[in-house]
Amino acid sequence: MSEYRKPVPVPDDLSRPYWDGARQNRLMIQRCAACGTYVHYPKPRCPRCAGDVLTPTPVSGRGVVYSFTVSHYVGAPGFESEVPYVIVLVELEEQAGLRIAGNLRDCAPGDVRVGMPVEVVFEAVTPEVTLPQFRPRRTGP
Repeated sequence: MSEYRKPVPVPDDLSRPYWDGARQNRLMIQRCAACGTYVHYPKPRCPRCAGDVLTPTPVSGRGVVYSFTVSHYVGAPGFESEVPYVIVLVELEEQAGLRIAGNLRDCAPGDVRVGMPVEVVFEAVTPEVTLPQFRPRRTGP
C-alpha cells in the first residue's frame, strides 16, 4: 500500500463501531433498541424517540443515489489525480431517510443519476482505516 495522502477519519467513542466495522468490510449503522430506527451519523440518542440504547447493526450496503455532486476542485492533498470525482449521498434500503455519503467508484461522472442502484465497497487506505465507498450495483450472484 503506497502512502495515503488524503484526510482520514479520526474515530471517537460514538463513531468507533462504524469505523471498526468498515475495517472488517461490514457497514455498521446504529439502531435504536426502543423503536428500531437506524441512526446515522452516530449519535448518543435516537432522534425519533430519544432512546439512549443505540446498537451497531450490520446493514446491506445496498441503496440508491439520493443526490450527488461532481467535484472538479482539488480541496485537499491527494485528490490531484482524481478530479473530477463523484460524491454521492446514498439512501440505504433498510429505511427511508437513512442516508450515507461516500465517493462513487467505477462510474464515469456523466453516467451517475439520482435513483441509480448502488452498493457499498470497502477501500483499505491505511492499515487502520478502511473507507466505505459505493459503486453501481452489480447484478447476479
